[in-house]
Amino acid sequence: MNQELMKEFKADLKEFQEMTEKFYAKEVSVKDYKGFSGGFGSYAQKGGEASMLRLRMPGGRVTKEKLKFLVDSIERYDVKRAHITTCQTVQFHDLDAKAVCDIMEQAMDAGIVTRGGGGDFPRNTMVSPLSGVEQGEYFDVLPYAEEAGDYLMGIIKTVKLPRKLKVGFSNSPANVTHATFRDLGFVAKEEGTFDVYSAGGLGSNPRFGVLIAEAVKPEDICYYIKAMWLTFRAYGNYENRGKARSRYMQESLGGAENYKKAFEMLGDYI
Repeated sequence: MNQELMKEFKADLKEFQEMTEKFYAKEVSVKDYKGFSGGFGSYAQKGGEASMLRLRMPGGRVTKEKLKFLVDSIERYDVKRAHITTCQTVQFHDLDAKAVCDIMEQAMDAGIVTRGGGGDFPRNTMVSPLSGVEQGEYFDVLPYAEEAGDYLMGIIKTVKLPRKLKVGFSNSPANVTHATFRDLGFVAKEEGTFDVYSAGGLGSNPRFGVLIAEAVKPEDICYYIKAMWLTFRAYGNYENRGKARSRYMQESLGGAENYKKAFEMLGDYI
């Protein structure tokens, strides 16, 4: 990630620490704290007596240096519960105020960012765990996913995004990341390009993504990310948080074809 951006995120930690201290002093409600802390990748657990912290691992890639940081942190702060999420991050649970603030700051020195791990921010960019070594894959998509993740992190302070914006990359026909069911999915093709799907989603009211482009060159993926958030800014539902997801635009715009037309129209302005 861009070092200037890392410095900017690190400077934001003072605000997080101050708000967290107020929350644990019972000066801030659980609801208000959630609205603030999610953007830093942390939530208060039920009861408001402990915190969860979500550590981003772009593309699900955990280097030996990052793994050492995770192990050291678990030992240093006596972390009892940790798990790997479906979006390929690592979550620490049952942290007190000091631990959540300390780990968040120390993680950045290890190249791990928690910013945007919750709230109306892009989630971790997903990739097949075997990308680069999977038998029968078309090509290794991890480098492109990491670039996409960096691009998304670079705009979180300037762009109002949909809730839980999820971007996934598929490297083979196995489609392990379900890239066709994401807000934006890049599906590798045999000739070294991507088919691009948008406005999909799992969970409640699942939708298969709309095929909006075929044979997209890897160097053009960020244009499609920009077109996606431009489309949501123009047509997305910012009023109802339950429907502030891209998949609901298929219905609100009158079907998949209309969504594709809207996406293409916004894309033409890039």
